[in-house]
Amino acid sequence: MKRRTFLSAAGIFSAMTLLNLKKLFAENSYLNEEEKIWEELIDYARWSASPHNVQPWRVKIISKYEAHLYYDPMRLLPIVDPASSYITLGLGMFIEGINIAANPLGYKVIAEHASDKQLDFTAIDLKFFAKLYLVETKEKVSIDRELIKKRKTSRLHYDGRVLDMVIVNSLSSIVSSHGFHFNYSSDKMLISDVVELNSKTILKGSDDDAARNELAKWIRTSDEAAAEKKDGLWYRCMDVRAKLMQNFFCHHEKFQSKWKRKLIKRSLDKSVDGTGNIAWISGPFATRAHWNNAGVLLLQLWLEITKHNVFLHPFGAIINEPFALADFKNRIQFDESTGTLWFLFRLGYSDEPPRSFRMEVKDILIS
Repeated sequence: MKRRTFLSAAGIFSAMTLLNLKKLFAENSYLNEEEKIWEELIDYARWSASPHNVQPWRVKIISKYEAHLYYDPMRLLPIVDPASSYITLGLGMFIEGINIAANPLGYKVIAEHASDKQLDFTAIDLKFFAKLYLVETKEKVSIDRELIKKRKTSRLHYDGRVLDMVIVNSLSSIVSSHGFHFNYSSDKMLISDVVELNSKTILKGSDDDAARNELAKWIRTSDEAAAEKKDGLWYRCMDVRAKLMQNFFCHHEKFQSKWKRKLIKRSLDKSVDGTGNIAWISGPFATRAHWNNAGVLLLQLWLEITKHNVFLHPFGAIINEPFALADFKNRIQFDESTGTLWFLFRLGYSDEPPRSFRMEVKDILIS
C-alpha cells in the first residue's frame, strides 16, 4: 500500500473510531441523564429522619422512571423495634422525601410495595421493599423540598416559648388529613410530668441488656467515627459527653448505685430544660400499610414544623416502654377509640443543633 493511501485509510479509520467513541459516550451520557434525576431525588430523601439514624435504605435504578427500594437487614433493630414498625415508618419517610423532591421536576412517586407483613430480621442480603415509579404530574405540592435538607432533630435546651396557635392548627390539619389524631399541650404540669417520666423510662430501659447492647452498636462517641460511618447516634447530636455516652452503653454496671442514677436522672431532666410544648399522635398503627402512611404524615409534619423554624425531639422511650406508655395514657386520660398512641414529642425553639451525618448517594445506590 502506498504511503498516501495508507495515511488516507488510517485517517478514515481514526475518524470512524472517534465517531464511534463519541456515540458511545453520548449513549453513556444519556444513561447518566436517566440516573441523574434519581441521584438528585435521593440526595434530598437521604436527609429524611431515620429511627436511631440506621438509614436502612438502598436503591437500584432501573430506568429514568423506575427504581427499586431495598433495605439492609443488618441495619434493623429486632429487639428495640420487634415489629419493624418504626424502621418501616422511616422507609415511608424516605419514599415521601423522594416524592416531595420530585414535584418541582414535574413528577410524583407511586410506590408498589412488597407483600411482606414486616421486615425480615433473619435475611443476610438486601431485601426488596418497594418499586418506585416516577409519574408525570401537574399537581403542585405546597412543601418546599429544601426543607428536607434543613430539617433537624434538636435535643438541646428549648427557650420555653409557647407555639402560636396558627402553627398548632396547621400541624393538626396535616395529621388529620392522613387519618390520624393530633393532640397538643403547653400545660406546665403535664410537661413536667412527661419530662420526669421520660428520664425515669430511659434509666429503667437502659437496664435491659439486650436492648442496650443492640443500640450500643450504633453509638458514635468520636467525631472521626461519626464522619467515617455517616450513621448512628453521634454524641454531639445526642447532646451528651462522649465518655459518658460510651460508659453508659458499654460499662453500664458503673451506673447502678443510687447516687449515680440520681445524677444521671438529673442530667436527663436538665437536658430538656425549656420545653414549653408537647404533642402526641394516635391512629391506625397495626400493619405495614399503616406504618408507611405514618411515615408520609410524619415527614410532612416535620417539614411544616421546620418551615416555622421550630424543632422537634421525640420521646421514644415513653412510647416503647409499656409501663411508661400506660402511665402517660393515664395522665392524659387517653381515649383508646382514637387508635394506637405511636408518637410523642416535644417541640419548640432552640439554638441550631448539630446535623447528624448521612450516607452519600453513591453509598445508597446499588450498582
